[in-house]
Amino acid sequence: MRSLASNGSRGWILLVLLALAPMWLIGTLDRGAWTPDEPREADIAWRMSVQRHRVLPQLAGQPFLEKPPLSYWMSAASMRLFGASVRAARAPNLLYAAITAVAMGTLGFAMDGAAAAVVAALVAGSAITAFRVTVWLAPDSCLLAGCAVSLLGAYLGYTAAPGRRKLYGYLLMHAGAAVGFMAKSAVGWLVPGLALLTLIAWERRWSELRRPELYAGFLLQALVIGPWIYDVAQTANGAESLRVLFWYNLAGRFTDIAAPAAYRYSEAHRNSLGKYFIELPVYLLPWTALAAAAAWRAKDRVRFAGPEGTCWRFAVAASLPFLLLLSMAITARDIYAVPALLGVSLLIALELSEAQRLAGQYRRDPLRWTRRLIAVIASSFAAALVVLGVASATSHHGEAAFATGIAGYSGVVVVMLALVWLILRRAAAAQRRGQVLRGFQWTYAAYAAAFCITALVVFPTIDRWKDLPLLAGQIHFDDEHASLALLNPDETTVAMLDRRLRTPFTVLLTTDADSPRKMVSEWFAAHGRRARVLVLLPGHAPGEVTPLLERAHLYHPPGDGIAGKLAAQGVASIARRYDLPEGRRYALLAPPDARARLIRMERALAIRRFPAAPVPRSRPGQASQFSQLRAVLPSIHSRSPALRSGFSRMAKSNSAQLSPD
Repeated sequence: MRSLASNGSRGWILLVLLALAPMWLIGTLDRGAWTPDEPREADIAWRMSVQRHRVLPQLAGQPFLEKPPLSYWMSAASMRLFGASVRAARAPNLLYAAITAVAMGTLGFAMDGAAAAVVAALVAGSAITAFRVTVWLAPDSCLLAGCAVSLLGAYLGYTAAPGRRKLYGYLLMHAGAAVGFMAKSAVGWLVPGLALLTLIAWERRWSELRRPELYAGFLLQALVIGPWIYDVAQTANGAESLRVLFWYNLAGRFTDIAAPAAYRYSEAHRNSLGKYFIELPVYLLPWTALAAAAAWRAKDRVRFAGPEGTCWRFAVAASLPFLLLLSMAITARDIYAVPALLGVSLLIALELSEAQRLAGQYRRDPLRWTRRLIAVIASSFAAALVVLGVASATSHHGEAAFATGIAGYSGVVVVMLALVWLILRRAAAAQRRGQVLRGFQWTYAAYAAAFCITALVVFPTIDRWKDLPLLAGQIHFDDEHASLALLNPDETTVAMLDRRLRTPFTVLLTTDADSPRKMVSEWFAAHGRRARVLVLLPGHAPGEVTPLLERAHLYHPPGDGIAGKLAAQGVASIARRYDLPEGRRYALLAPPDARARLIRMERALAIRRFPAAPVPRSRPGQASQFSQLRAVLPSIHSRSPALRSGFSRMAKSNSAQLSPD
C-alpha cells in the first residue's frame, strides 16, 4: 500500500476519501430505511420535498419540532433531483462524511503534519459509532460535519497571530457552528464553544476573549440563523414552536421540566451514572486500544508548554468537557456522544504521528492489540454469516437448495477471513520495519475489507426484515375504504403509513390502562362496521433465524399485547395480522362481529375462485362450513399473498352480491 503521508500537503485528501469511500457507499446507498429513526426521517424528508412552506419539517403533515430543517432541506433537494427514495434522501450524507473527514484531516495536518492528517481522517470516518451516524438518515451526520468544521476553525483562529489569519479561522468556526445549529440546534454551538473556552482557561490566555476577530463571525451566524427563526415566529403557532424547539427540546433533555405530554423528552432514553465513559470503548471500535494509548500519553503531553502542548490540550478539550456535560443530562443515547469522538480521533492521530517519529524507540504497541481486535471483529462477522447461511439454507426445502446456500455463505466467510488475515500480516510486517503509519493504513484496510464483504451479504437480509413499505402497502390496500385509527402508534408507524401513500388515519392516544378499551369501543361505535384500529404488537415475528434461536432456547413467542386483551374482552376482533420476518408485527382490529362476516365473505370468494373444489356441507353432528373454513382460510392467507390480494379485489368488485348481511 502506498503511504498516504508521502503525497505532500494535499495529496492525502484524495487518497483518504478513496479509502473511506467503500464503507460510505455501502452504508449509505446499499440498504433501505432501518429502524430506529430512519423511517421517520425518510417521511419528514419526503414531506419537505412536496410541502409548500418549508420553514418547519413535518411528520405525516404535522409540524416536527425536534430539529431545525437544514438536513431535511438537503434530503428534500436530493429527493427532487434523484427521486423519492430513501437512498436519495441519504445521498447528502456522502457530502457530510467527506466534509468531516477532510476537516479532521486538515486539523490533524495543522497539528502535526501529514501522518496526523491521515490518521485523524480515517479514525473519524470509521470508528463504529461515528460511522453509524455518518451513514444514518438523521440530522446527526450534518451536525458532525458542522462540528468538525467549527473545531478546525477554532484551532486555526486560536493558534494564528492577530490579524487576517485569525479572523479567517474564527469565521470558519462560526460557519461550522451555524451549520451545526441549523442541523441540530444549540449542540452545534456547544462542541466548539466548550473546546475553545476550555483551552483558553487551561492556558490562562484570557486576552483571547478580547480579540475582535473572535466575535466578528456572530454576524455570519445571525445572517444564517436569524431569517429562519423569524420565519418560524411568523407561522400560525410561532411562539409555541420556538418554545418547543429551544426550551422543551433542549432543556427537557438535560433535566425534568414542566412540558406537555407530547414534549416530555426526559421520559425517554434515560441516562445512567457514567454511561458514556463506560460505553466509550465500544463507541471507538476498532480503535479502542489506540485511544487508550493516546489517553495515556496525553497525561504527559498536555503539560508541555508552547504549540507542542497546545495541540494535545485542544484534542482533550474537544472531547472530555462535552462528554462530562452529556453525563450530567437526564437523557442519553450513544449518538449524542459522537461529536466528542472527533477530539479522540485527534488524540489518536497525535499518538501515531509521534510513534512514527520514534519508530524503534516506541515501547507501547497498541497497533498490535488493534490488529487482534480487528481479527476478533472479523471472526464475529464470520460467525454471523454462518448463522445466516444455516438459517437461510434450512428455510428452503430440498437438499440441493440447502447445499447451495451453505456453500455460498461458506465461500464468503473463507474469502473474508483469508483477505483479512493477509492484510493484517502486511500491517504487522510494515510495523516491524518501523513504518508505523503504513502499518496503521493496512490495519484500517483489513477492517474495511471485513466490513464491506460482510455488509454486501448481510444488508439484503436485514432489508427484508425492515421492509416497512411492504407492510404499509398491505395495510393501505386492505383499509383503503375503512375508517382507520392507530392506537398509541410510535413515530415509525405513523411515518411508514404516510410516506408516499398518505394513508388517512386518526391517532388514538391513551393515558391509562382503561383508556384503550374505552377509546376503541367509542371508535367502533362512531364509525360502524368499517372501523379498523391498527396496533403494534410486542416482540418480533418469526423468521429464518427463529428455528436456530428456538434450539438454543433464546426465542419465546411474543404475545399479542393490548390487541389480545381487547379481543379477549370482546371489545374487538383481530381481523388481520401483518408482519415481517424477524421484524415488526401489527394487528388490525375490527368490531367484534366483523371477523365472522369476513370469514363468510372469504368462503364465498373461495367458492367463486375454485368452483371445482369440493366444499364441505353441514350435516347434523358435524362442524359447520363456517368452522371448517375458519380453520382453512388463515393458512391460505399466510401462504399466498396473491390470494390475499385477490380476495380483497374480488370483495370490492362483488360487494353487492357478497354482502355480509
